[in-house]
Amino acid sequence: MRNLTLFRKTRPPSEMAEADIDVTPVMNVFVILIPFLVSMAVFTQVSIIEFSVPSDAGQAPRQTADRPKLKLTVLLAETFIGITEGENMLDSIPILDNGQYMFDSLKTALTKRRPLSDFPDEVVVASRDVIAFEHVVRAMDVSRESGFTQIGISGAPNDPAMGR
Repeated sequence: MRNLTLFRKTRPPSEMAEADIDVTPVMNVFVILIPFLVSMAVFTQVSIIEFSVPSDAGQAPRQTADRPKLKLTVLLAETFIGITEGENMLDSIPILDNGQYMFDSLKTALTKRRPLSDFPDEVVVASRDVIAFEHVVRAMDVSRESGFTQIGISGAPNDPAMGR
């Protein structure tokens, strides 16, 4: 009976025993890849914006005398920035001719109004539907710079009397 094996000889030929492995190309890839990945790690940062929805959102307005006190609200409209408290317009800041909002004036007005508010740490940023989100975020940042720690976000109707 014959012995069935893959190799007829028990040892591989001497040419195969002395084969060299060239790892230089792989090392070159790692030399370039590792610094690239480390440098990219610096540029990836996560930003978080903390905000809250007003606590009475979605509820019908109360008709009784125990209505909650209204918070200071920053209203972003197409032609102005308004600071309101309830239905009272406290400040109105028009936009510039080039369509830019004057956030420096908003910061000054909020800093002035903050100590007079019933809720000196809370503000609501309300915007109309056509306002770009970057302006809403900038208004939230200005509110935080003015000393407000709790910032809410809300939508603002075009016609408050009609609710739309």
